[in-house]
Formats: sequence, C-alpha cells, structure tokens
Amino acid sequence: MNSHVPAVYNDVEMGQPSPDSRIVRFGLFELDLVTGELRKKGVKVSLQEQPFQVLAMLVAAPGELVTREALRQRLWPDTVFVDFEHGLNKAVAKIRTALGDLAQSPRFVETLERRGYRFIAPVEAVDLAGRDTVGAVTRPPLVRLAWGDRSIPLGEGTHVLGRDPAAEVWIDASVVSRRHAAIEVSSLTVTIDDLGSHNGTFLNGARVESPTPLADGDEIRVGPACLTVHTAAPLDLTKSAGADD
Repeated sequence: MNSHVPAVYNDVEMGQPSPDSRIVRFGLFELDLVTGELRKKGVKVSLQEQPFQVLAMLVAAPGELVTREALRQRLWPDTVFVDFEHGLNKAVAKIRTALGDLAQSPRFVETLERRGYRFIAPVEAVDLAGRDTVGAVTRPPLVRLAWGDRSIPLGEGTHVLGRDPAAEVWIDASVVSRRHAAIEVSSLTVTIDDLGSHNGTFLNGARVESPTPLADGDEIRVGPACLTVHTAAPLDLTKSAGADD
C-alpha cells in the first residue's frame, strides 16, 4: 500500500462523513484511495505510485484547478524544479494512458496551461456494502464555455475571467484586466457582470453594464477571447434584453 495515499484520501473525505467514500467512481472507472488501485469495470488497470497520487489529488477536487505548485508541494517537495517538471508531465501522461484520455479533447483530465490540471468528469462516492452510489462528490457542471478547442466546465458559484493566472478562466492578454468579468452560476440562473475592466465585457455584441442573464448559445467577448455558452442542464434562463442574436 502507498504510504502517501491515506493523506490524499483524507482530502477527498472532507465533507463526506461515511468511511465508505474511500472508493470514488467516474465514468467506467473506480479509484480506491486506500489500496491505491484503479479499476475499469472491475478489472485492475496498471498505474504506478506517482501517477496514482496525482490522480487522487485531482479527484479530491473535481471541477477545481489543482495547481502545479500544490502538486509539487505534496508529491515532489524535495526535488529540483527540472526533475519535478519532468516527473509531473510523465505522471499526467501515464494517467491519460490508463484512462484512455486525450490532452487535446479531454474527458477526465484537463490541462490549464502553465497553471495545473482540473478533473472535469463527475465523481461519485461508492457504497462498499452495496456497491451503489451513495452521493456525488461533485455535481456535473451546469455550464460549459467553449473557447477554441477548449471546453471549460462551470459548476455552481462565482467564476472570474481575467488575466490573473488564478482566474478560473485565464485569458493571457494585455488588453484584459486581471479580474475582468465574473460569471455567477446557480441551479436556476447564470449571469455575467463586468468587474470594472478597462476595455469592457461584451455579450452578443452589447457591452455588459450590469449583471446580465446568460442563455445557451450566447457569445461572450473578453479582449481577444470569444467564448460560447453551453448549458449542460435545463436552466430557467432568458437572453439578456438588448442582446442581439
């Protein structure tokens, strides 16, 4: 058994009082955070210790950015930068091979360039007694933003768009403010608001002056970035008044 795994398991267990949440499920896979095993439809999939630990950290925070620095501090605290970069890149490549995932069109592990990684598939805790799902660790994203070949999932909460590398939607351009705009997602509505940016936020060609509802197919422009809104669940949304198709 991997001596580091229980520490990662404790992260996943936060907010999940049942000890049976030691096993999590995503797609056809199950990850045992105590024994350090990955299985696909009950069949064990080979995954070495370091890649397993990286995967465990990612599924502990589904839908959230796990930074390269956080991974380094947890898993490579005493290595030099070059060794860490090589080790992490190799570990992520092995995870993708084990899951049959592609960096260009990910179903599980999304790369956020120069910042880290995000686990984008829904993750569920498994009841060991009945082998049934006992509760979702995270809800599937309510909204996705399509930006070129990227698909950015947004769950409930506030999501900042901007030049700050810590922003959920990072747009690395000088004409974009560090905290440029914010999308607020709830179970019923999705809105966007400009955060006092210098060059403005535009929805379907109209400048956003106040919190404005978003609907499926809406187009958001922030600096050079053009993002299309796709709702992943039926929401009670209406297009913004004055926003042209």
